[in-house]
Amino acid sequence: MNAEQKRAWFVLGVFGVACVAFAAWTLVLGLRGAWGAFGIFGLAAFAPLIKRQEKADERDAAINRRATLAAAVASYVAFILGCMGVWFAAFAWLRQEQVSVQLFAAITIAGAIVFYLTHSVAILVFYGRHVETGDA
Repeated sequence: MNAEQKRAWFVLGVFGVACVAFAAWTLVLGLRGAWGAFGIFGLAAFAPLIKRQEKADERDAAINRRATLAAAVASYVAFILGCMGVWFAAFAWLRQEQVSVQLFAAITIAGAIVFYLTHSVAILVFYGRHVETGDA
């Protein structure tokens, strides 16, 4: 297992801990207060500190490039769906004139979480097969 895979597993592990904390905090604080548990996901920012001295070759660079592209597309789609979902739910369906600004901050944070998760999963999937041929 190389450094990129270790970083990917670290990010997925931190997300798992955040989800468990969210579930536990929902029982204690209720749904509204439990969203703060996803602040634990900020620990994923320490992932680049894992095995920094290791040099990447061309295959590693290609895998990282493809994973970044997949993550960017996924986060863009999540952001657009979030914005359009707010528009549909608030304006078209409920006939509201205004929405909370906090909602758009939550959509942006969700897009960042989707980016990190998709990048980590793509890294693990792409290292599981050959990049040149796409074979398993």
